[in-house]
Amino acid sequence: MLITCPKCLTKTRIATSRAISPETRELYCQCLNLNCGKVFVAHTLFSHFIESTGQKPDAELQPELCKDASQMDIFDEL
Repeated sequence: MLITCPKCLTKTRIATSRAISPETRELYCQCLNLNCGKVFVAHTLFSHFIESTGQKPDAELQPELCKDASQMDIFDEL
């Protein structure tokens, strides 16, 4: 996950996080720009599920999803 510094727009690192609720986490971030170095708190939250089509991925269109045959069993459970 990429979080950018709100001050200088540089990449940050997530030092730690804690759960606020099952849908929300509080992230403690540190700017990687040595001239900025701001430390700040950000929140990430669950928005919604994406409905599945119930169809298995096409191996020609999405080969990375079809590499492991055991993972394809998830489509049988729908």
